[in-house]
Amino acid sequence: MTLTQLGSRLALRGHHVEVFYPKASTTAPKGGVILRELPGFQLPGYPEVRLALPRQISLLKEWRENPPDAVYIATEGMLGSSALRVARKLRIRVVSGYHTHFPQYLRHYNLPLLESLALRYLRRWHNKCAMTLTPAPDVASMLSTNGFKDVQLLGRGVDCDLFSPDKRDSWLRRQWNAGPETPVMLCVGRVAPEKNLALAMDSYQRLKSRFPDLKLVMVGDGPSRLDLQAQDRSIYWVGMQQGEALAKHYASADMFLFPSLTETYGNVLAEAMASGLVSVSFEYAASSQLVSNGVEGFQVPRGDADAFHRAVEQALSSRQPWGAISAAARAATLPLSWEAVVDTFETALSPLTQSINNSPDSLAHELSAASPI
Repeated sequence: MTLTQLGSRLALRGHHVEVFYPKASTTAPKGGVILRELPGFQLPGYPEVRLALPRQISLLKEWRENPPDAVYIATEGMLGSSALRVARKLRIRVVSGYHTHFPQYLRHYNLPLLESLALRYLRRWHNKCAMTLTPAPDVASMLSTNGFKDVQLLGRGVDCDLFSPDKRDSWLRRQWNAGPETPVMLCVGRVAPEKNLALAMDSYQRLKSRFPDLKLVMVGDGPSRLDLQAQDRSIYWVGMQQGEALAKHYASADMFLFPSLTETYGNVLAEAMASGLVSVSFEYAASSQLVSNGVEGFQVPRGDADAFHRAVEQALSSRQPWGAISAAARAATLPLSWEAVVDTFETALSPLTQSINNSPDSLAHELSAASPI
């Protein structure tokens, strides 16, 4: 989603943007962006994730003939590594993005001993780039503490026209057997071990007897869905939703549970808040920037599962202030303009292209984004 916003909005500003991405990816940016679909394959056991094959020889030939002014690498995979090697060989400056905590993911896949090794690899990889962009101050601090150089913030926006309380849909709520006063809790995102969705399900199961009309709706898909779905048949699993359909799902719920502990930001929390939902989240990433406990939502210390359960129960037990929390949550997201984020991104790339072309107008030239999605 972030790549879509960056690419399409840069193209609207007159830049020439190309995105290299693996075949069969469902998230390729559009809107004036030139899409370069490359051979790829599904990650074994995780078909929602596509990987691109190495592309060093073809990129070297292409960029020798028509070098881009700057290269942005969004993921540290085989395609990203190919782009990095070629760009360094041709003396094209590179900016990278750190928006996925791959080292932390390993502990959720029973590979905790590889966590420090992965962090060392990523540090070496990113330190070959001119700059690393990451979305939250706590992530930037963590990276700098661990030896990552030239770490800069690139925030995230939210489309408050798309994600809005006005999208509430009574017909959709009826599909969940929810009346006007029925409390509906929502989770949105990839259904995978690192998203900690079992915690949200546990909160729901603990409270069902006290709040017999309570509903839980899960939006998304992933490798853990079948196992989690089999654990509780009363939960509504609706699969992946996008665009207007996703906006309606947000706005038609009442509470948003965000149990993940591995986010660098968490766009879904901002989208839920823009939709007027009362959220429960851990205090880090987007939550630390957008939520004051009891004001824009409920926030608990990172990793404290018992506190998470208590916050969910507290929210359900005292629904009178929900209107004020909903309004405050919406208000907190209104300043999060994607145009401001793209301004920052454009500024971050600007000195790179100037140093290459020695021209203050160099950003009017081509900007090519090599992004394995």
